Amino acid sequence: MTELTFDRDQAEEAIDRVKAEGQAWLYENYPKPNGQMRKSSTGFLMYEGVAYPVKPLGRLANELAGNPMTNNPITNVFRRYFEGLGFQLIENVNNEAEIAAARQRRLADVWERPGQAKFRRMVFETFGARCLISGCETLAVLEAAHIIPVSCGGGDEAWNGIPLRADLHRLFDAGIIVIDAQDWTISIEDAALKDYSAYDGIDLSAYISKTEGNSKFAMALKKRMSLISENK
Repeated sequence: MTELTFDRDQAEEAIDRVKAEGQAWLYENYPKPNGQMRKSSTGFLMYEGVAYPVKPLGRLANELAGNPMTNNPITNVFRRYFEGLGFQLIENVNNEAEIAAARQRRLADVWERPGQAKFRRMVFETFGARCLISGCETLAVLEAAHIIPVSCGGGDEAWNGIPLRADLHRLFDAGIIVIDAQDWTISIEDAALKDYSAYDGIDLSAYISKTEGNSKFAMALKKRMSLISENK
């Protein structure tokens, strides 16, 4: 009986191979030992948002470890082995998609209650439900940031807001992330460059120029820049 001997690096190497060749290739080249090719209906590994069937993937990974499989362990053997290597496992791809959709609907219901996040909704309608800087689309961490703070006379109009991931919102409010009102590029203060340098210099003009009310948006940014200058 062939033991599972691959490590996490070899598992990730197997995943990279499947990314390059495709899952049809995986099923064709790593079927059951009797040669039967059958797509998996249960037992999947989730990696970077993609589901991979654990049985053929495990056979490939074990081959990469120099130990080709000659037997056919049940799905749970592969599941437990991949879980032991720190991978996320799901039972059924369709069920997982339904669970994720239901989770998104619950979050949306919370945000759509009367009096809740009206400003947020307007900003999302203007820019889409994605962080303007990072492109993040995970609703649970997306917030609407005021350009001109409410404490400085800013209102809840859509042109006075941008969608930002929560951590970027904090840095924006602190003046550590700045959007230039002339060319709409991002600059990051030295205090955050170590962790956020990937966003320094990003050009947002492609997103901002096509939005309704972008002239008001530009004026709001200019006022914000003057407020930041006054407070330095």
